[in-house]
Amino acid sequence: MGQQDQQNHQSGRPIVVDLQQDVNWLLQSQALMLETPDVDIFEPQHLAHKPDAFLPCVKTYPAQPAYRLGKHFEDCVARLFESSPTCNIITRNLVIQTPQRTLGELDLIYQNSALEMVHLEVAIKFYLLNKTGTQLTDFVGPAGHDRLDLKWHRLRQHQLPLSKTGEVVEFLQQQSIATPTRQQLLLTGMLFYAYESWQTTVIKDIGLNPGHQRGWWLQHHELAQLQTIQEQHRAFILLPKWHWIGGSRHYNDLQPIDYNELILRTTADPWPNMVLMYERAHEDQPWDFKSRGLILATH
Repeated sequence: MGQQDQQNHQSGRPIVVDLQQDVNWLLQSQALMLETPDVDIFEPQHLAHKPDAFLPCVKTYPAQPAYRLGKHFEDCVARLFESSPTCNIITRNLVIQTPQRTLGELDLIYQNSALEMVHLEVAIKFYLLNKTGTQLTDFVGPAGHDRLDLKWHRLRQHQLPLSKTGEVVEFLQQQSIATPTRQQLLLTGMLFYAYESWQTTVIKDIGLNPGHQRGWWLQHHELAQLQTIQEQHRAFILLPKWHWIGGSRHYNDLQPIDYNELILRTTADPWPNMVLMYERAHEDQPWDFKSRGLILATH
């Protein structure tokens, strides 16, 4: 839990977010992984939109630690469908429970423009690649509790096939819900690479989508790399967890901090911090968003 998340936890104030800014990010992002013979990738950009689709949409969430980024992202996806004149959500977060056991949960079932029933699993993830890494196993979560290969395997082998199993089909029939004839996956987010080579690192032949959103990462002892270079002034914004999706889209009225303040705040925090970097050549110019990164404690 980063610094601003800890402050929110202490204050207990509800979190207010404009979901539309996150939806705008989603519409310009790409999947983390390429489509495979057994995985049909859902592409949000292909949905048609109503004329009022891009109006602000304010949503309130509970304070940390009750706030959940995954739930927030699911609401973004629901907002996307609400703005579509051709696709309709049938049910969300459907828990499949038999008298004997709970089989799992289906994130979303929707009817598409061809009147097909589709089971859609959604996830947003942020992973960083170890400096010497070359495999999916080397992409780990900021706190070290998750890996891209494990998430990809579970989605493909468990979550997506769930709606095709006999017990789930029977459950859906009992609930008067039509059985999905297609399964789709929306796995998006960002992958972060070591700062010194984050724009040039390319890992081929492991299924990554080359168009995925990317950023940089470094540890506390490497922060000197973020100092102002040449005549280019730099400033930063520390993102609370509820701005991890839309990032810079949530900041029209910029009040960034300088490098020295960044050092003070991040090195005092043992938790990962997501950061926006801005640059400008002269003080009378507006700040220009440049990149997004993760700052981690040195291990």
